[in-house]
Amino acid sequence: MNVTRIHHGRSSHIEPALDSNWPSLTRLQWKAAVVTYDTGLKVEVHEQSEPAVYGVFVGSSSSGPYSHHELWLYLSGVHTGATQARRTTA
Repeated sequence: MNVTRIHHGRSSHIEPALDSNWPSLTRLQWKAAVVTYDTGLKVEVHEQSEPAVYGVFVGSSSSGPYSHHELWLYLSGVHTGATQARRTTA
């Protein structure tokens, strides 16, 4: 999934916007695309062998299994960590 951050003034939003009607995997792929866009990290979400169980690749590392909620939180942590690391090295 490809996303773009649209800046306007002091705020911004992501296009396409998250749609709560999308399937769980699509919403997680959207979140991964936002992390990739904002951090430059290669992040890919995939389903594992069981329904509603997901894994993730961040760069060359893999992690899982996660529920939807657990993976959403994990991706948020990756986003925050990468953003903070960039700020401290700049």
